[in-house]
Amino acid sequence: MKNTKATFSLLILSAVLATPASGNWFANPRTGLNLNIGSAPNPVPGERIAFAEVAPPIAPAPPPAPYVPPPVAQAPPPLPQPAPPAPRPAVRMFVVFFDFDKFQLSQEAQAIVREAVAAARQQGGVRVVVTGHTDTVGSRAYNQRLSERRAQAVRNEMVRGGLARNEIATVGRNFADPLIATGPGVREPQNRRAVIDLGGLIS
Repeated sequence: MKNTKATFSLLILSAVLATPASGNWFANPRTGLNLNIGSAPNPVPGERIAFAEVAPPIAPAPPPAPYVPPPVAQAPPPLPQPAPPAPRPAVRMFVVFFDFDKFQLSQEAQAIVREAVAAARQQGGVRVVVTGHTDTVGSRAYNQRLSERRAQAVRNEMVRGGLARNEIATVGRNFADPLIATGPGVREPQNRRAVIDLGGLIS
């Protein structure tokens, strides 16, 4: 019996010693993974563990640029307005009438002339123009002289009222500019007139 146990022990020891170094490893039959122990050789390339490549981390996207509103178009500056024209003196006109073939002023005509003198003084610095007119009775040359006399009669009355003679101009128009259009030889009272213009305009 003792010889039998000794013989079995020798067989096991012989088997261990006879086993090559390449057998000194543990195998996992389920996964096929070989782990070398001690002096066992390195696994062949096919036995090496393959590790999955890990993709590098993706850098986070930069934050969006802050919103900058577009510049608001500004309206062009308003154009300079032209300077208002200098105020002109108020223009006032007065009309006096004459009898047929006369250049003397009636009392009513004298009152109108005084009113014109007062207005001229109130305005100040006005240029007075007196224009005489006639009806169509008589020749042009005769009526031209008559229209000039009527204008001069009005100027004389204005000078008596206080205006300077050199501030008053006189013009005669005979029957060339009638207030009421008529044919020749018509005695039209409204055409026998003198116009006092305080604005310096020929009327």
